Amino acid sequence: MTFTTSDEVVVDTALLAGFADVLGSRSDTFAVPVIFRVTVILAHEAMDSGTVPSDGIVHTAESLRVRRQPRVGDRLTGLLTVEEIHHRGGATQLLVRSDIMADGEVAPIAVTTSTLAFRTEGTG
Repeated sequence: MTFTTSDEVVVDTALLAGFADVLGSRSDTFAVPVIFRVTVILAHEAMDSGTVPSDGIVHTAESLRVRRQPRVGDRLTGLLTVEEIHHRGGATQLLVRSDIMADGEVAPIAVTTSTLAFRTEGTG
């Protein structure tokens, strides 16, 4: 099962400045917030499909590997892949991987992995 971003995220100075304002910094690169923006889009695609509920989700594990920082001018897209599904004790656990791609590059600039848990519908 895979999901892709519906629109690309264009990394521009306004996007970076917004994160700088929130974080109280003057840095021009913020890998985690920019990458997180793409992963949020992917999560909404999975929720809109009905595969993942829109509430009651718990992140039980998460990791991020960054190959390179997003840069001004990058056009980022993402691919979320559900790698494993487990049903235990009335809950469903999904192991998902999100590959964050910059236009024109073969390898992802970042990869996140998450384990998401939510109550399986119809169980106590």
